[in-house]
Amino acid sequence: MILNHLTLNNFCVYRGEQTVDLRPESRYGKGRPIVLFGGINGGGKTTILDAIQLVLYGNRASCSKKSEKSYEQFLREAINRGVAPDQGAAIRLSFQYASEGQQHTYEIHRQWAVKGNKVKEDVIVRKNGEIDRWLSDNWAQQVEDLLPQGISQLCFFDAEKIRFLAEDETSNATLGNAIKSLLGLDLAERLIADASVLEGKIAKRAKPSEEKQEVEALEAILSEKSVQTNKLMQECASLENPRLAAENRMAEAERLFEAVGGKHWTDRQLRQQELASVEGQLAAVNAQLVEIAEGELPLSLASKLTASLQKRVIVEKERREASLIVDLLKKRDDKLLKSLKSSKLAESPIAIVKKLLDQDREERLTVTEVSEKVELSNNGLALLQSLAPQTLAKKKDATATILATARKLAHDMEDLQRALAATPKEESVKDAAEALKSASQEFALIDQQVQKLNATLEIERQARSTLEEQAKRLRKKIVDEGISNEEDARLLKLLSKTQQTMSVFLQRATANKIERLAGFITESFRFLLRKKTLVERVVIDPSTFDIQLEDDAGNRISKQQLSEGEKQIFAVSVHWGLSRASARPLPAVIDTPMGRLDAEHRNALLERYFPNASHQVVILSTDTEIEETAFEKLQPSIARAYHLEYDDAEKCTTATEGYFWYASLA
Repeated sequence: MILNHLTLNNFCVYRGEQTVDLRPESRYGKGRPIVLFGGINGGGKTTILDAIQLVLYGNRASCSKKSEKSYEQFLREAINRGVAPDQGAAIRLSFQYASEGQQHTYEIHRQWAVKGNKVKEDVIVRKNGEIDRWLSDNWAQQVEDLLPQGISQLCFFDAEKIRFLAEDETSNATLGNAIKSLLGLDLAERLIADASVLEGKIAKRAKPSEEKQEVEALEAILSEKSVQTNKLMQECASLENPRLAAENRMAEAERLFEAVGGKHWTDRQLRQQELASVEGQLAAVNAQLVEIAEGELPLSLASKLTASLQKRVIVEKERREASLIVDLLKKRDDKLLKSLKSSKLAESPIAIVKKLLDQDREERLTVTEVSEKVELSNNGLALLQSLAPQTLAKKKDATATILATARKLAHDMEDLQRALAATPKEESVKDAAEALKSASQEFALIDQQVQKLNATLEIERQARSTLEEQAKRLRKKIVDEGISNEEDARLLKLLSKTQQTMSVFLQRATANKIERLAGFITESFRFLLRKKTLVERVVIDPSTFDIQLEDDAGNRISKQQLSEGEKQIFAVSVHWGLSRASARPLPAVIDTPMGRLDAEHRNALLERYFPNASHQVVILSTDTEIEETAFEKLQPSIARAYHLEYDDAEKCTTATEGYFWYASLA
């Protein structure tokens, strides 16, 4: 599919009739897929995206300004304010589409005007230059065969809004439908459903029976269930635009809240609690240091003196012990000599013994002739002995650890004090905080409604599936017992076999195509991602279409671990993978392409994604997203560039060739 020309007539900010050429071929050379639109915010970029979707899908289009408005109100407000409402507005889009080996050109012309109190809308479709009345009357159904609305958001998208693929776990159903449509899996599902319908019609021709009456009752319930399911789906669809609008308002409120320092203000109480905790810990550590300083630790400063004192104490101890022993021996010797004298021994042996004993005592005393200078009690002596060098070294190491903790706590305390000092006053963020609270509550309320409807819808679908299975069994029983017509019996057998075969085919084809798609998404993500080792592979569950990320060890990586830029790169990779895996070559129309990306991720899109995203890439950008350096990188791939010049006085935009500072690509 190739978009050829888009014509806007009095549509939103585009007054009068303006036509832009969207074809990727270029008079400056071949192989240039990019058509670049540049404009300021509010200058009509997103209007181009809205126009393409509106002309194709009418009241089912997901337009940015549609929000919770009725379709008639949206069309009324989409008429340029500079013209009369009865003059109306129009959009015309021509595109090429190949089917069955032939190239066809379609042109859809959607126009509307206010007639009385009503808005009258007309759709005219030309095929190969000729007005086709059947297509014009049935375009809503025909466009589903060419470009299903379910996959349109994968072709025409706001690069910031597609981040739901990386954040919203409820997006699996939407993504699953898009994958089925893109990969052709919906055809098998449709064939199974059609076979079941035909089977029911044939079963109705069977002979009357209790089972037949039961089937008819079940079919009546199924019909009610279908109505209820469709109603729930419509309610969900009607809430999608308000939900997106509320999400946008919440995102804008978050941005404003952050801009005025709201995050610091929100975190102030937590920081105050952290500061009190850190101050308490620091006080405890300081008290511990004081307690250590009051003990033996200061003696580590005089380790040599302490060692000398220990030696002196030991010597004095030995002296005291020797003196005590000598005194004891003197008493013993005196007693011994007295005994010898009383035994009337000769005087000379006694003298000899006395001399020997005196000499022994004198020798004992000369060994320890040290004057008493240090007098320590037993407790003091024990304390002095505990001051061994290794003991003091351990205490010094433990004290060093405590000091390091004290320094870290002091540093943390200073950081918290600075953060609290930088916290804005409550009055400066009050309005932004209230706006954020209101926007968050609004989004939460709508999102809760959507979740509730989705849950109810899932219950209804399961109930309908159970009833369909029950009806199918009864039909088979009716067929086996009551079908007398050979042709009907043959058809029913064929239908049953067709459903079984297609179910097996659908299961296997889904697994094969999903694996191939996961491979394409993995390649795209790793190709664009800065951290090549972060994600090894992307895995898609073929039954739930849940997308998971894995590292090289096979461990799951939560999408919440990705940075804001990586989430957007991941979402872009999903789109790119779908485009590469699709049997339908589809164009890509990208609004706000690089809103939240850092320089490195922007370069990845500029150099790798945009030139290769599709055979036709329409980019809607501001001059801050694709500025001069980025433009120069893209220029070899640009077929055409348009500058959307907004006239503030006239309140309208004009599309001219060129791009901001470039008047022409020549």
